[in-house]
Amino acid sequence: MEDKEKYSKLKSFHFVCEKNYLLFSQILPSLNQESIFSFGLPMENSKLNEVSISLNKISKFTSDVKVCFSAELSKEIEIEVRLYHEAKMCEVIRFQGYHQSLISILPSQKKFGFTKDEKYQWNSFLNKFLTICKESGRSLENFIPPRV
Repeated sequence: MEDKEKYSKLKSFHFVCEKNYLLFSQILPSLNQESIFSFGLPMENSKLNEVSISLNKISKFTSDVKVCFSAELSKEIEIEVRLYHEAKMCEVIRFQGYHQSLISILPSQKKFGFTKDEKYQWNSFLNKFLTICKESGRSLENFIPPRV
């Protein structure tokens, strides 16, 4: 692989990670305060399917986030993400139970169905999922704040 090609792939990977961090900060404006946050995504049958985001602060500079989405007709989606606050980036570290280190350890593309750009695909999926959450997310409770 040529150096320019590696650079452009790394550049696009970093861009997706930066967009994901921005989306997380828009969905959870208080990233450092709340530990569990839940909301619903409307589906075809107009029922809300629950999305839960749990935040575990590791240090001043990093946090781990677990995103779970449960729908009636599909298997639960579980994504673990590491947020790097100083770099303003986030990266998928575990997708459906598969850790990112498995991708680099396994030499064959055929094992577990991994491809060479699997990390990019995981982060790209997270980007699309967070965009849908931002645009279509709904409260699970009917809460109307009182007027003051």
